[in-house]
Amino acid sequence: MFDSDTASDDSIAILYAHKKFRVEAVTIVSGNVSFEHQVRNALFTLEYFGFDTPVYLGSKRPILGLWKTAEEVHGTNGLGGWKYPDPKRKPERGFAPDILVDLSRRYEGELEILAVSPLTNIALAYLKDPGIVERISKVWIMGGAFYQGNTTMSAEFNFWVDPEAAKIVLSAGFDITIVPWEVAVDAATIKDDEWTYILERGTQADKFFIQANKVSREYSKSKGGGGCVQPDSLTVAIANDRRLVLESGMWYADVETCSTARGTMLVDFYSNTGKAPNVEIVRKADRSTFMKTLIEDVLA
Repeated sequence: MFDSDTASDDSIAILYAHKKFRVEAVTIVSGNVSFEHQVRNALFTLEYFGFDTPVYLGSKRPILGLWKTAEEVHGTNGLGGWKYPDPKRKPERGFAPDILVDLSRRYEGELEILAVSPLTNIALAYLKDPGIVERISKVWIMGGAFYQGNTTMSAEFNFWVDPEAAKIVLSAGFDITIVPWEVAVDAATIKDDEWTYILERGTQADKFFIQANKVSREYSKSKGGGGCVQPDSLTVAIANDRRLVLESGMWYADVETCSTARGTMLVDFYSNTGKAPNVEIVRKADRSTFMKTLIEDVLA
């Protein structure tokens, strides 16, 4: 199951996931841009690449608190302001957290969740049926930051949007691997030469990539970055091939829900809390292999 607040990097991760996994559902959650744009982006992405995976609508807001969308990062509609045609398909009936519960029963012990967005849908599914912890094989999370917050001084966007949901999911007992923001910056930034190669090669997927990520690239460079970052695709890639993980560890992790540190990932590296590790956190990924697979396989 692919859980997404579909914008620029999510859309490429949708393509990546469909090339490497049998995706049973794409579910939408509040996050990057307006909910309506996210739904259109997911439907258009699937239609563009010829996938008929059902799309289900999830939570249109975080569990608690307010958040801001990130059009400055992803463009007015989340896909770089691309004026693409209206999708012909519509979302399916059913609430995403309910669909997650249903899929966990249908594919007990087999279902994996690619969670590249705020964790609201997964938290709501867990609160409805805590038994999903035993039925879901794995949860792959793009979220959190060690020290380099991309939304506040310490918080990464996905955890910042709904820290209560992140706290619930991390403490629920799922088998979790987290790919934090800094790991993606290091291993999944599209540098100038790679961008030019994709632009000039011009496959159908290349054209989509450039349109969807041009605003993200401009924003990244305005902040001193090296280019658009593809954290969601990196998370999907690691889920598909663990050999991409060069360094990781098991630690106890939590999420701060208060004050200016709201959304910050807290990692007990030195076992100060005495609590048992509850997540695996990736610390370094294989940039060379990831980029080769993304550019020469997924986008080719």
